[in-house]
Parts: sequence; C-alpha cells; structure tokens
Amino acid sequence: MNKTIRIKELVRMLNMYCDAYYNANESLISDKEFDKLYDELVNLEKETGIVLSNSPTQHVGYEVKSELQKVKHSHLMMSLDKTKDVNELIKFIGNHECVLMNKMDGLTIAITYENGELVRAETRGNATVGELVTHNVKVFENVPLHINYPGRLEVEGEAIITYNDFDSINDTIKDPDKKYKNPRNLAAGSVRQLNSEIAKGRHLKFILWKVPIGMEHINSFKERLENARGLGFDVVPFVTVNSAEEINGAIDGLKNVAKNLSYPIDGLVITYNDIKYGFSLGVTDKFPRHSFAFKFYDEEYETTLQDVEWTIGKSGQLTPTAVFEPVEIDGTEVSRANLHNVSIFKAFDMHVGDTIMVYKANQIIPQIKENLSKGSNTGTKLSIPQKCPYCGEPIIVVKENDSEVLMCLNAQCQGKLLGELCAFVGKKAHDIKWLSEATLSLMIHTGMVHSPIDLYHLEDKRKELTYFPKMGSKKVDNILKAIEESRNTTLEKFIVGLNIPLIGSRAAKDIAKHEEIRTKEAKLVKPINTFIVDAAENYDFTHIEGLGIERNNSIHNYFKENYDYVCAMASLFKFPEMNLETENISTSTSLEGKKFCITGKLQKFANRDALVADIEAKGGKVVSGVTKATDYLITNDKTSGSSKNKKAAELSIPIISEEEYINLS
Repeated sequence: MNKTIRIKELVRMLNMYCDAYYNANESLISDKEFDKLYDELVNLEKETGIVLSNSPTQHVGYEVKSELQKVKHSHLMMSLDKTKDVNELIKFIGNHECVLMNKMDGLTIAITYENGELVRAETRGNATVGELVTHNVKVFENVPLHINYPGRLEVEGEAIITYNDFDSINDTIKDPDKKYKNPRNLAAGSVRQLNSEIAKGRHLKFILWKVPIGMEHINSFKERLENARGLGFDVVPFVTVNSAEEINGAIDGLKNVAKNLSYPIDGLVITYNDIKYGFSLGVTDKFPRHSFAFKFYDEEYETTLQDVEWTIGKSGQLTPTAVFEPVEIDGTEVSRANLHNVSIFKAFDMHVGDTIMVYKANQIIPQIKENLSKGSNTGTKLSIPQKCPYCGEPIIVVKENDSEVLMCLNAQCQGKLLGELCAFVGKKAHDIKWLSEATLSLMIHTGMVHSPIDLYHLEDKRKELTYFPKMGSKKVDNILKAIEESRNTTLEKFIVGLNIPLIGSRAAKDIAKHEEIRTKEAKLVKPINTFIVDAAENYDFTHIEGLGIERNNSIHNYFKENYDYVCAMASLFKFPEMNLETENISTSTSLEGKKFCITGKLQKFANRDALVADIEAKGGKVVSGVTKATDYLITNDKTSGSSKNKKAAELSIPIISEEEYINLS
C-alpha cells in the first residue's frame, strides 16, 4: 500500500463524511467506522510525517495581514523563453532525455520547509523579490504542513483553481457582470488576499513542478518530482521524451490528462532531465537555457508603456486603459488595453517607459500579460487620479467583490452622463443607430443634451447638429429618424435604459416578464404602468427569482430619487398593450420550470439570444452554469472536454443537442 496515496484518500473520505454530517445532516457511515478511519489517518500521519493542510486532524486558524510583506528570494525565479513551434521543442531535445510537463495557468509560488515544517511561502514577483503569502498557502487544500524531510527543502509550483471549482464558485454569483473571468485571475487574486479565510473558500491547490533547493544528491529532474510526490505533494503531470517521434503523442497525452484533472493550463514546459547539464548551459539576459515553454494559445509581444488613461462609465466607475507603442498582433495593430480596475492597475506597478507584455485574449481582446519592468522601473510613476478627469470633483476607491474600483460620486459629472447616454442608445437598451460616443460627447459639451430625455427633442436642434464635424444633413436625418423609431419600445428595453444600479439586461428581462404577468392577472393592458406603480410603492421584487434584497432596494431607492424623470421618460415611448382576449404571456408552457445551460456553437438557431428567447417563450429558464438544479445542458459537441460537459456528466444531467432540444419542446 502506498501510504501517501492512502493518506490523501482518507483525507478526502473523512472530509466528505464530515461535510455530509454537519452541512447536510446525513450520516454516511457509523461513528465506529468513522473513528476507525480517523485513527488510521492519525497513525499514518505520525508514521510518514506527512500532514496535509486540509486533513481533519488539523484545525488551522485564519490569519489576517495588514499588508503583504516583501521578501527576497533565495534564488532567481526566472521566467522561461517561449515558443508555439513544435520544431523548437524537437530542436531543444536533440539527443537528450527531457521532462515534458503541463504549464499550469495560475500564480507561481515557492514554499520553504525547515526540518519538515512549512516556514515560508512567497510569490514569484519580479524574479528577485516576491510577496510573503505563508498565511494563505497554509490553508490551500493540498499543501503539506508537515513532511518527512530533514534540513531545508524549497519547492516551486503553481497556485491554481481547477475549472470545476471555478465553475462552482461562479455558480454562486447570480449577477453575470459580477462573475469571475477566469481561474488564473481568481487564483492570483486569492493568493494575495490579506485574510486567509477568503483564500480558504476558493479551493486553491498547489501543483509542484520543481525542487530547486534540497535533494541535491539527485541529478534527475524526474526523480526529484517523484520524490516530492512521495512527500505528499501533488506533482504536475509529466512524461519523459527522448526523440522527435515522441513529442506529438506526449503533447496530446498531457493535454488530455489536464482535461481529466480539470487543471487550467496554457501550454507545456520542457526541461533537461540531467539537472547539471541544464545548468551548465547558463542563461541569456532574461531566460535560463535549461528549460523552454511551449505555448498553446495567444502570442505575446513586448512593447513600451506610454500612459494610462481613465474613462468613465454610466455608473461613475473610472476604468484605466493602458496606452502603449503599437504592436501588430494577429494581423491588426494594437495600442491600447483595458486594465479593468484599480486592483489590476496597482498590481502592474506601472511607470512611463515600462516594458510590458501584451497579447490578445482568445485572439480578440487586447490584454497586458505582465510588466517586465516591475521592480526596476525608472520612468515617471503612473498613479490613480485624485480628481475626476471629466468634472474635476473628488473621487473615491471602493471595494467591489475582491477588487478595488474608482468611482466619481458627482451626479452631474459629464463623463458619467456620456456613459449613461452610450448605454441608453446601445443595443440592449433603445438601439439608436448613428449616435456614436463622439457625437454624444459633442452634444454634451455644447449643452445640447443634459439627459437622455433631451435626445427626443433634437428636432429643434437640427441646424446646430449640421455644424458638428463630419455630420451633414443626411446624417442628421438618419439620427433623427433612428431616435423617432426608438419610441416604439418594450418594458425590458425601457428598464435597461433607466440605468438602475444593479439592474442589468438579465434582471430587466425577468422584471418585465413578471410585470407582464401581474398586468394580465389584474386585467390591465400596460405593463409599464404596473412597473412604475410597483417600483414607487415598495412592491417586493424579491418574488422574482434571482432578485435579492439589494436589487429590490436599488429599484425603490432609484424611484424615490427619480420618479418624475421616469414618468417623463415613459411619456416619450409607445409600449405594446396586452390583449386581454387572446394574448398569452408565453406561447407555450412545455418547458415550464425547466432550467437549461447552453455551451458551444449553435447550428439550428441564428445565435444564442435566439435560443434563449425560444426557451423563455416556452416557460423555461436559462442559467449560466451547470449545477444540481440544471435540467439540461444544450451543446452540439457532446464529446467535448469542456468543464460544463464534465460537470453535467458528473451530475448525471442530460446533455442534448439543438435538434434534441427542438424535439423536446
């Protein structure tokens, strides 16, 4: 019996039994059987010296830091040179035995043990100096707190969140705008939390891929990994390769292993198994020669940071955008990248003239990968503005989920008005074509428009509009025609256009459908009137699935402050009336109460919105992730290794194609 494997098995089983007993009020085994397994675990931990952080024998308290302490590494933690060309890997191998392993997509950290005790954990940082994150690493699900190793041992690896755990975390967040973007960012942000209780809840794991200090008597990279596994670590999936003929099969095999384990990866790493030989090759100015990274995905390019600009949205949030020397990526010139929020901006520690790594996420959206100059910056430091660049009023930093965002609280801010107008004329609201951001900005600065209502009185400003740059009478006619056509609207679009805090397009659709039902039940004909009365008179919108107390309060607070504005706005539009004789809220109730998740490309429906509309018209509901409450997963690729497919299979949720959905409904 492999004692290390048995320890992990016992930890998994006992934690499962504890969870069922304390959280679900279920006793899966007898107390006697539980105690027997627990005692076995205690004895094995004593015998091997391996104690995992999530062992039920451990009660690690949460620790809160005021800030993350900087720490100098015991050795350089350099990044690797990269390629997307398999031939480069073949060239690297030559006639040497190499270790090929998954390149984990998370945050690189190093953990130090002294005489078997975990004493320090630190992020990679700028390769020389990182941040001390020991308090968080101690609550990782799989990190050994104690190991059977005398003296000093330092291991490197990746802090990750698996796709399965990532999906589960996102499933608990109902607002699609608040969901986390990817496992890598969530892992990185979680490791750098000041409160270890937050990290504990994120299901972080440490995947070891290197033993730089300790085991010096072992010259085989592979053997060091295997020895580390014997000490209780989860080791990166790897294989050995000796020739070009083996490389393609090895790549495919490692990809499949990562899929099966739900590991986020962004490529592979190849290194010489002979450690001394690898180190004898030395380093370049930036990279060691003993290893190479093979990237599956996005091309990355170096460029020079020029500035950071701050733009404002409809809510008053100021978003940083990096401006850099143009680079050509995937055939297009790129010179700007969204930094999303204050937390990300701070993390990059940006200065004018910094060398940054940029790429296109999914070959579409420009992103900054890292700041290569971080820690050795020489240019002028770029800081958070103290005043709104649009109105000059003071601004504040507020916490939103785990991130910091910059907000302008001036209700009269012209920048905020611009964001509001852009949203108002957008496709999800009133879809007024021809009104670009530049045109709306000119309308604001010339005093022509002070609120969305003013857009519907521009006929009187026809002549002034023709004076705008590149406008002309024909374009003015098109704008005025589009505005007039937008008067025919729906309750859903109207709600989106109001820009009520916390109420996005999804919530607007649910509210509109609910108010239509209430209108019909009351034998009335105008859902807009029902909505205005309900919002103004403290109707409990939490009756609608997905609308909690915060959204309910946001609606009512908005109406208290803007009731006259809403009524004035409503008077500008023509809403469809309910036909009490023949109209049904849904054309069919064949899918009433059923929850569907959609993934992958569609073939039968024009787009995802069309399929969503069809499901909802038949009484069904579309959800963003696969949970126990999901009834069907719709996909045209049932064999896909996607996280949603795997989750559905695990939960025995039917996976159906579009064709099967059509037959079902």
